[in-house]
Amino acid sequence: MSHNNLTVFPQFHSRIKQLKRIDLTFNAITHLVEDDIDQIEKLGEVELLLKGNPFQCTCKMLQFLNWLGESKRVRDILDVTCVTDTASRTFMSEVISDLKTFEISCKTKFWLPFVVSITSIVILAIISTVVFFRYKYAIEYLLLRIKVKMKNYNELQQEYTYDAFISYSHTDSVWVKQFHDKVNSMGFELCLDAKDFIAGESIAGNVINAIDSSRKVIFIITHDFLMSAWGSYEMEMTRMHAFQRGRKDMVIIVVKDKITVSDMPKILKSIWFKTICIQWPNNDNLPYNTEEHFYEKIKISLQQNEESTGNVVI
Repeated sequence: MSHNNLTVFPQFHSRIKQLKRIDLTFNAITHLVEDDIDQIEKLGEVELLLKGNPFQCTCKMLQFLNWLGESKRVRDILDVTCVTDTASRTFMSEVISDLKTFEISCKTKFWLPFVVSITSIVILAIISTVVFFRYKYAIEYLLLRIKVKMKNYNELQQEYTYDAFISYSHTDSVWVKQFHDKVNSMGFELCLDAKDFIAGESIAGNVINAIDSSRKVIFIITHDFLMSAWGSYEMEMTRMHAFQRGRKDMVIIVVKDKITVSDMPKILKSIWFKTICIQWPNNDNLPYNTEEHFYEKIKISLQQNEESTGNVVI
């Protein structure tokens, strides 16, 4: 059956037991598949002649190469050549004699891209996680802005619903209620979550709407506020909004407790010397350290336009 340009192993009836040799030299067979090997085994002690075929010594042909190494049927194995992955021709016997090394190289070819891919995915995931946590407030602010726009929310640019939005810790709600009522009695409309947040809307959405609708944002800084996750969140949202809208003078900080700059979180330190900071009266008996002067400073700060607001008011 030589010189017939065969590309596959020919089919023989399994009952044929008289075959002693099958000459398949100088055909176009590249490899034998599992069914071919099973058929050969069923033909008894038949011998094969395979030289002159363009066999392939690639990782896909490992089963065929293993069979050749274990079988003694191929009588001209020393004359059989094959083409490797690098397109070089070599003797099949050389590949079979070092088959373990060939198998290891095949596993390396499979696992190396796999490991590189997994490593790349892990590194990308780590970078994405770091970027997300580093800029999570910026990302969340952007998403909230998109959400607001999708709801066809008309952004207020010159006229605002409120003179200021009060950000505080709920632990200080009693004092904040008194502060709200006092400032409200001075003719200012303040946004307070307890009375102005929309039911059914997310807290984050309410915060963004409150910041959008207010000329100023007043942060009531206490020890409890500094421990509040929502306090930090509202500060970050305000900072992002002020940066994006060019409203750098929209923040008023009221320091109620005795707190040093070193005790403040990073976000507050970053804006401390760029905002209006007003100290609640303490027991130092300093001149003008009274509630009357405190609320007078609040009034002046709320009356000032963003363009004319100074950097610091003490």
